[in-house]
Amino acid sequence: SASCVACLATVSIAESPAGLTTEEEVRSEVSEAMVAVANYAEQERDAALTQAQSALVQLDAAIEAREQDLREGWSDMTDEAQDAARARMKDLRDARNVLGERYGALEAGSAGAWVELKDGFGNAWDSFIEAWDNADGEADTS
Repeated sequence: SASCVACLATVSIAESPAGLTTEEEVRSEVSEAMVAVANYAEQERDAALTQAQSALVQLDAAIEAREQDLREGWSDMTDEAQDAARARMKDLRDARNVLGERYGALEAGSAGAWVELKDGFGNAWDSFIEAWDNADGEADTS
């Protein structure tokens, strides 16, 4: 339904991470953080980890807000739309879990493996963005 599409596209101000008002603003800020992480050199590891952790917290808040919006509009959705939304959210959570695992590897890994671990984290971020795009694209057509 149109109301559900609108609820998927906007994060409420009360729940928005870091005072950001829309999911697009969250996405933009998190994307900037992830690009910064990708550009950090090995000697900047602590700063990269801090920035990545902050971005993950923002992502978690955005995902939670999206799930809350879905719950609020659930009864207005068809069974087919509910199944599609359930699948999109599962894909998004799975991609977030992989991103968290890669963050853990980045945090625990040796300094000598920084570039490889950073690449793994970047690849997990790319997969997350693909899942996010898929969730947004399907939401627009529901």
